[in-house]
Amino acid sequence: MNLFAAIHVGSEQISLKIVEYHTLDDIKIVDMASREVALGEETFKTGRIGSASVRDICDLLNGYRRMLQEYGVQDYRLIATTAIREAENQQYIIDQIRVKTGFNVEVVDMPQEIFFKYVSLCKTVTRFNLTNDPKGLLFVDISSGGLGFTLLKNGEIHYQQNIHIGALRIKESFDRPQRESAFFHQALVEYIYSTIEPVKQALQHDTVRYLILSGMETRLLLKMLNREQIGDLSFVSLTDFEKLYTQVMSLNLPQLMQTFDLTENKAEIVLPTIVLYKQILALAHIEEILIPHNRFMDGITTLHIAEETTDPWRDIIEAQVISLARVLGRKYQYDPKHADSVENFALLLFDKLIRIHGLGKRERLLLKISAILHDCGKYINLRRHYFYSYRLIISSDILGFSETEKAVIANIAHYHSKETPKTTDPNFAALTKEQQVIVAKLAAILRLADAIDRSHRQKVTIKSVTLKPDEMIITVCSNEDISLEEWTFADKAHFFEDVFGVRAILRK
Repeated sequence: MNLFAAIHVGSEQISLKIVEYHTLDDIKIVDMASREVALGEETFKTGRIGSASVRDICDLLNGYRRMLQEYGVQDYRLIATTAIREAENQQYIIDQIRVKTGFNVEVVDMPQEIFFKYVSLCKTVTRFNLTNDPKGLLFVDISSGGLGFTLLKNGEIHYQQNIHIGALRIKESFDRPQRESAFFHQALVEYIYSTIEPVKQALQHDTVRYLILSGMETRLLLKMLNREQIGDLSFVSLTDFEKLYTQVMSLNLPQLMQTFDLTENKAEIVLPTIVLYKQILALAHIEEILIPHNRFMDGITTLHIAEETTDPWRDIIEAQVISLARVLGRKYQYDPKHADSVENFALLLFDKLIRIHGLGKRERLLLKISAILHDCGKYINLRRHYFYSYRLIISSDILGFSETEKAVIANIAHYHSKETPKTTDPNFAALTKEQQVIVAKLAAILRLADAIDRSHRQKVTIKSVTLKPDEMIITVCSNEDISLEEWTFADKAHFFEDVFGVRAILRK
């Protein structure tokens, strides 16, 4: 059995989970610990986390460090989310944690945070065979500062959107006199509606079998419904929720505290949470609410073990991520046949060139997504479409990729056509040196793949790719004239040779 520890520095809790595992389906919890904190409130109010709070974080993490040593755990991931991510003094906090505790902190952005949770939630509902329903599953993750929507149908992601709005952030958007105003209820309803209304336009024609809720506040909802967290799932009927909503909307803060036995801090979160749930239920035709008892650390654990054991679940999630890229392509009216051809050509070249590009599976996935979306900018303008491809990709939520990886994908798509990567381009210059090299290599491959189907008519089949010390010969077969492809290929081969030091030749 292998040991692994997941540590989460969140906005409301700092938690630890130690597991031993053999496979993804053979996991045993060794120990767990958590402590409530108010880091989110501090960040949302002041924009930073004070030195006293940082000392408390380090003291607690040192305690967790001792627990890891007692159990002999060496493999761990310590991930920080919204509170540290949005703190102005983020870098200083990370450095103090490293120096004082020895822990290396990963600060994940919102799409990554949503993805960690989604992987665990999807694994749970799949285990209960709930994904076989022909109707959709709408995963909605509500964190202290973020809101993520993911619509899954027939094993494919049909919609994904992340919004900077969460229960705690909503609360801190209003000061205490405003929250105590007689008009607060209505103002809160209108505030939340105006923020998530575009999601309703995207989902209003969908029928959703289960609304799958996750986040810290789901435990608060179950407590108010007088439900115990038994097993891995809790089902909540729409009727029960509506009764609770009506009751909550009629109570003030002291009454909420007394009725549901809540602290003042928890009671202040109730109204934003319940109103947010109510607005989410109005987004689509939802039949039932489902609350898995997963936490963020479960997502960290699931992803880590899937990677370490090369579990097939990893491939299922990757296929869902790719399906979302194709949804984006359709949204921007891409040419699916051309995109498929370019994707297949690019991946074939990537696999044949592995000896000289030195890249791995993750970079192959970045190339795949770039190939699917490389022409999406034509939706905006046919002139300099590659520039608009960059803009659309960088502005889209693509589940499973960090903002940095998304920037790499967008740059690859940008340079698939005429321009070559230059540090005078601020978007390219913003990447690290290592990322710039990755973009250049993958863009050079994508340019050749695009050239082989320059006519968008799929005239060519690649029969072989022969790599020699100073040249790569791509032998193709076609019953049609491919002069356009040959001329375009010869033009784009110059950049490929600059990057790899190998001359690319297209031979019919």
